[in-house]
Amino acid sequence: MDPIEILRSARAAVLHDWPSEDVPRALVLAGLDVTFQGGPDPTDLYVMRLVDGHPETSPVTGLPERADIIYSHRPAAELPGLLAQAQRLGAATLWHQSGRNEEGEKDATGVYLTPTEVEHMTALAHAAGVAFVSAPYIVAAAAAARSH
Repeated sequence: MDPIEILRSARAAVLHDWPSEDVPRALVLAGLDVTFQGGPDPTDLYVMRLVDGHPETSPVTGLPERADIIYSHRPAAELPGLLAQAQRLGAATLWHQSGRNEEGEKDATGVYLTPTEVEHMTALAHAAGVAFVSAPYIVAAAAAARSH
């Protein structure tokens, strides 16, 4: 399961939080339609797409019928709900970014998980029929997917 190949074959992603605007923008530039909650209300949903070579955001009334990737920059405790959504949307991959570096400190681009965390999250995802990816940082992977 090559993260770059996952991104190259994906067409749609649903984002649950992200550390910077670079995340949705990088995914859109890699060719994905990206749906996300853009306000405090759960119905504040938007989709970002590439239009004439530029990312364009517009409101939508709900999540897409299908997504290939569920991206999360949320606490690990939310994993079961994210996996349930992945199943509902037919997503093959849950891409989780911890936001921590190897010292355990906050880092917007951090992807560090302990081996125990990786093992636990991977087992939960596989039980749900979903692949689990936590590294590399999705912005770097999206850039690599774009350049291939």
